[in-house]
Amino acid sequence: MTPISSATAPLEPGYSPDWSNTIRLFVQNMDSRTIVIMARPYDTLGELLGRFAGVGHRSNLHAVFDGRQLPPKAPIGELRLPPDALLHLTPYPEAWSLASQIAAAATAQRLVSAETAEFFRNFFGNDRQRMPRLVRYLGIPHGAPQDVVVAEASRMLVSRDTVLLVRKFLDSASTVHQRQAPHHAEMMGEYLDVLLQSGVIGLLVRLYLSNSRKYHNRGKSAILSFLIPDGRLPLHLEVWSAPVFLQLCRMIASGSTHGKNDPIYRDCRGKLANLFSLHGWLTLPEPELPREWLIEQLIPLAQETADEFILYMGQGTWVPPVFEFRVFFSVLCRKVRVPCAADSSPDGRAGAALSLTAMSLLTSVSGFMASLDSSDRDSTPSSKHQQDAAVDRIWVVLGALDSWSETHAQFAAAMRDTLMAHVAYFNALVLGTSAGRSRQDDMARIVSKHRDILGVEARRHFSKAMLPELDADLSPLDMERPLEVLIYRSRLLSESFWYIYSATRDELHAGLDVEFVNEEAIGDGVTREWVTLVCRALFDPQQGLFSPCPHNRRRFFLNPALAHKIQVGVLFDRTLFSRLSGRPITLEDIADADPSMYSSCRKILEMDPDLIDSNALGLTFAREVGAFGSREVIELLPGGRDVPVDSKNRGQYIDLLIQDLFANSTKDQLNHFAEGFRFMLVRPELQRAFFHSLDLEDLDQMLGGRMSTIDVQEWKENTTYRGYSEQDDQINWFWKAVASMTAEEQRRLLFFWTSVEYLPFDGFGGSELCMQISKASSKTPDHLPSSRTCMYRLNLPCYTSFDMTLSRLRMIAQEHVSTSFGEI
Repeated sequence: MTPISSATAPLEPGYSPDWSNTIRLFVQNMDSRTIVIMARPYDTLGELLGRFAGVGHRSNLHAVFDGRQLPPKAPIGELRLPPDALLHLTPYPEAWSLASQIAAAATAQRLVSAETAEFFRNFFGNDRQRMPRLVRYLGIPHGAPQDVVVAEASRMLVSRDTVLLVRKFLDSASTVHQRQAPHHAEMMGEYLDVLLQSGVIGLLVRLYLSNSRKYHNRGKSAILSFLIPDGRLPLHLEVWSAPVFLQLCRMIASGSTHGKNDPIYRDCRGKLANLFSLHGWLTLPEPELPREWLIEQLIPLAQETADEFILYMGQGTWVPPVFEFRVFFSVLCRKVRVPCAADSSPDGRAGAALSLTAMSLLTSVSGFMASLDSSDRDSTPSSKHQQDAAVDRIWVVLGALDSWSETHAQFAAAMRDTLMAHVAYFNALVLGTSAGRSRQDDMARIVSKHRDILGVEARRHFSKAMLPELDADLSPLDMERPLEVLIYRSRLLSESFWYIYSATRDELHAGLDVEFVNEEAIGDGVTREWVTLVCRALFDPQQGLFSPCPHNRRRFFLNPALAHKIQVGVLFDRTLFSRLSGRPITLEDIADADPSMYSSCRKILEMDPDLIDSNALGLTFAREVGAFGSREVIELLPGGRDVPVDSKNRGQYIDLLIQDLFANSTKDQLNHFAEGFRFMLVRPELQRAFFHSLDLEDLDQMLGGRMSTIDVQEWKENTTYRGYSEQDDQINWFWKAVASMTAEEQRRLLFFWTSVEYLPFDGFGGSELCMQISKASSKTPDHLPSSRTCMYRLNLPCYTSFDMTLSRLRMIAQEHVSTSFGEI
């Protein structure tokens, strides 16, 4: 970088150029490459610039020397350039002019400009109230000591001219961008690069590090003006100032007596991390910085923040720069393609540095996990806030390490071994993570990748965090109103479709408020009943919407009950589960969906190769489909009807056949179905992570509930009483009657009582049912029981015998009665 020099000294009187000598000039282009040009004194600057345009350089460039734009029509000999002058080519001469003014103001011997002096005179004036006015302007707290006021006033006095010019530079950058290239954000990078090429940033750092208080204050105030631009640059333009802060970090860290503990260095490093993160948060374009240069600049920052993190994990005495560590490490992981410790290239050096840093972090995480494994988990931080913060920091480290493991197989194995060595804590970590944190990309990626070492509870906890019901930290004013649904039972499916189709995503996430026409019952119980009845209708084979698997007629497609924690006895087909999760469908996946096809394919794969090669089966890479009395040939690959199946390609044939039967033939329907499922998630883009975190059996438990018969003893143990005691005859007769009922009758009674037809996998004890039997005080003994399903309460009349109790409960267990709620 060439610093801006002082203004060129005026020429002596009577000066005339020597037209006979050749003039040597150094010309620096926008890419910082310097070219030596030999020019004749009578050559014009425009002719000189024409040479650059003729060899592919931009044609709108201006030549700048010492911050002033040189006239293109003037002969070189009349420009008063010193020998071996360095010219800068730029499309932004005003930027170079302002940079020169910043340098001049920062290094000026005089204390302040006339403008600033007048500014302060307006504050002081001739009255005695001058100091309070100055205090208010500077934002100094009322009642501050006199020496503080004087110090702040002095700092502002000597730095105001430089600060105003920095702000003018930023305003000019924004204005030029809006005027010349509003759709090309990279122009901002070129404009701000003038600060580096001119040497202004280096000059300001040197002033900041100087022993002179005047120059120190000027340098500090100017740097702070870049750190806090006061909205002069919109966010999508501010990201292009990253190179400025990279140089600030490098120069301050190497020159300050405080090293990397210098407060301005810390501020610049934090600002740099914010800039690199903006393109990810706001979908802004990432600055197109030279990759090798960026790697070299970021390696020390990534190592430094990682070392601070390791120190924290070992001592736990201070809060590390979590955000900065994550940003610098992730940017480097993206930039380094093929790490190699022995390579001398930037990739190789970065790879070696990142590998050492990653191993240090992994060792630290391992030790931290071991200490938690060996201690009582109740002794973790007492406050919920502290615990959440500790959990979040662990995920930050694991997320960064996982990013590195994606390009480094050896480290991936080491990370896997560490998680397996502390599998109990890894499960506890997942279970102890909030729903909001679970939806972060890094956690979703790690859980999906290592789901096989997680228990069922941890996997289900993570998957449920994807659902909107767990996003419950909003105040009533911020929450959407539930979707109000009013349904005729006779038109259950058609009207339900209309309501769901018309609803917005936010309305569905806010919940449902369902009522049936001409019925008084309201509340959560009615909603549970509606979900169950709709699912029954959807998966009724007579509807033709879904087909049951031949070997298990409870196994269908996914339904909308998952978000409401309602088990409806419907299971997922493995082929659909694989497709929604982005996994390829294998032969084993179709065993339940199409046993006949599965058996045929297995036989083809197991046949003697000679028999297959003899074309005895007459198979080609095509299949026939019959529809409405006609036959259609579908080729599994281009020209497939002419490609015979043999022993070498039979595996490919089976794969293509399965793909065509279970993916291609229902592709459009699946796309709509998948879109509906994404619509249900809090973060639709994490649909794949939702499925990757689960086994099919996990989803079976979440959707289908407990498959076995109801355990009456467990039911009894998880029921409380109101108006009755456990020893009353009516209660003893009730449970004896329930035990004597068939499994189907028990399930209908449970549904009448709670609107829950299938229990969760962990049964009554792990559910949120809170069952209760209440004495129906106003009923005569010949009445039927009634229920308040929203409260899981059964109102039981005082029956006078076991036979009466059994007969009334069996009447309730009839299908047309068990789906009617309220007082009966």
